[in-house]
Amino acid sequence: MQKLVAGALLLSTALMTHAAKAPPDIARCFHDAGARFSVDWRLLHAIAEVESGLNPGAIGYNKKGGRILSEDLGMMQINTSWLPVLRPMGITRDVLLSNACQNIHVGAWILAKNIAQNGVNWTSVGAYNAGFKNANEAFRMRYARKVYARYIELTGN
Repeated sequence: MQKLVAGALLLSTALMTHAAKAPPDIARCFHDAGARFSVDWRLLHAIAEVESGLNPGAIGYNKKGGRILSEDLGMMQINTSWLPVLRPMGITRDVLLSNACQNIHVGAWILAKNIAQNGVNWTSVGAYNAGFKNANEAFRMRYARKVYARYIELTGN
């Protein structure tokens, strides 16, 4: 399964390299990523709104004691801790910041991994931001509620 997902990301990288020259059709990217990773595209869109306000060049800094521990990159705020896994697939820090479509696909892949690990629930969504380790359930749920509020607006429910 992991090889299948890695292959999908690698294929996605190859496809997105050609599209990087023109501004991506962001809505299409959400739809395509949702379909590829079996995640509702509106949920991906809601996460991107909460994470970056849909800013493809957003950079967030995770600090402790004034020291930068990691960065969150692009529209989906992909944490740099994922770079060792992504780098063999050709996905670098620069790619995550310069190719919004690829960033969305990586975010969809991360969310799909959370769902595979923990099921289709709001804890999996909360873990997108807070992870499963080193974060308490209340923190995950606070984040999930923000995403849920945006998701409800997007779905019209």
